[in-house]
Amino acid sequence: MEVSKFMNRAIIIDSDHASRQMLKGILTNEGFEVQEANDGQKGIAAVRNQENIGIIFLADRLSGLSGLDTLIAIRKFQPKAPVLMIIGEEDRQSAQRALSRGAAWFLNKPVKVEDVLIVIRHLLEKKHLQEVIDHQVSRLQMLEKQTSELTHIEEGDLPPEDVLKESDFLSRSIDLISEVLDAKKVSLMLMSRDGKELVMAKSNWILPSKIPNIRQPVNQGIAGRVVREGVPFLVENAAKETRGLTNEYTRQYESSSFIVTPLLCGTKVIGVITANDKKDRKPFTEGDLAILNTFANQMSMAVANIFMMKRMEREKLKLQFINGIVETLVSTVDPPQIYKALLGKVMTGLRATCGILAFSDPGGNKIHIEHVAPEDQVEKSSEPVPVGSGVISTVLRNGKVVIKNTIAGDSGVEVAADFPKGITPRNIAATPLLSGDKVLGVLAVYNKEENLTFDDWDKEILEAVSPPASMAIKQAWLYQNLIKSIDEVVETNKQLEEANQEVRQRVKELNWLKSKVAT
Repeated sequence: MEVSKFMNRAIIIDSDHASRQMLKGILTNEGFEVQEANDGQKGIAAVRNQENIGIIFLADRLSGLSGLDTLIAIRKFQPKAPVLMIIGEEDRQSAQRALSRGAAWFLNKPVKVEDVLIVIRHLLEKKHLQEVIDHQVSRLQMLEKQTSELTHIEEGDLPPEDVLKESDFLSRSIDLISEVLDAKKVSLMLMSRDGKELVMAKSNWILPSKIPNIRQPVNQGIAGRVVREGVPFLVENAAKETRGLTNEYTRQYESSSFIVTPLLCGTKVIGVITANDKKDRKPFTEGDLAILNTFANQMSMAVANIFMMKRMEREKLKLQFINGIVETLVSTVDPPQIYKALLGKVMTGLRATCGILAFSDPGGNKIHIEHVAPEDQVEKSSEPVPVGSGVISTVLRNGKVVIKNTIAGDSGVEVAADFPKGITPRNIAATPLLSGDKVLGVLAVYNKEENLTFDDWDKEILEAVSPPASMAIKQAWLYQNLIKSIDEVVETNKQLEEANQEVRQRVKELNWLKSKVAT
């Protein structure tokens, strides 16, 4: 186990030389640099000005200053370094006092190698999760700074509110183009999401109610040619053109001359600007086209900034959401609470109405549903479900997010396996819970509110949720195993004590009989 990357130094504070040497051997073997102290005062001195302390082992019984008093002093100088208290066997009161005063955990004497290793792994996972939080916060702060700087850049040309409200900005741009070019009719069309059509976005002459319904395939007309070739175009006389310029608005143009220029974001054409009908009814010129192209270039830069800010805002929202999930997960180590919090947070973020959390068996042949939501609606099967050919099984095999918005007739969906009873088959989004290359299980959410579909944003969220969720679940399992092993030791010791009492009683009875025989 490589621990030095996260935890460089271990300090052992124990008056028992044999105990120190045993712990030192374990820690050295695990890659720690070990420093020893045989009493509380020396231990405090050892940690006072140290950096990169990964873990501190502190015995509760020390010569001189007590272990608890030493713990209180250590916490003042090393508030973040985890302290493991070594307490007497079955001394629950000492353990509770240590935990209440800031100890990370405790170990019972005699300390066992496997217990030390379990605790170290537990702390590594917890520290790694905290580093994830710190990294997310750092990225969030960076994005906030960049967003602020980008807004400041735009303030020289446009008020910040116009940058954020691109609709107002585009309307003003259309009006300005019309004024400068002395054109009665100016329109802006943007590419559809699938890249197959131009969709009317803004116009200074078409009724707003009709604008959303105006579409043009990119393989037709001059506007389509501008999109395909990425170059501006001047038509001096549409009557002489034979390239399919007619549409339902052609008869409303007063002049047969117009100009079209591409609107770019980087090198990608995202739309076109068209100007028709000069007020003096003269044809547009190459000079007019150059002016329109200059406008388009300026608009392209502004639109690129708008898109960038929106992407940054989206990333910021995602980071805030993921950060909230991580903070919730590290606040508890109880598996059922983690399952419930994780599923609830993801469902809320993705606006899903149902969800399940399922884990794979060691062989990867079956899955067991561990948690469902809402619990009063979705049936939680008590028996493992065989891995089949549906969405959840695909996620288990491939270790990648799968989204299905069309269920009927999709061969990649197995309704019986993918949709537990109580969930109406409408749509599904599922993400793997990964530990390295191994898939621990699957988190699936269903049926987005208001009949919406899961999209790329939801996919980004699920991909970002998977790593911290997997680490939190592994940490919970380690904690659960640790508690179980401690309880088993306590129970075993209790049974041994009962057996010893029985033996002592039998010896007492035997001695009594011997005394009777002797008399």
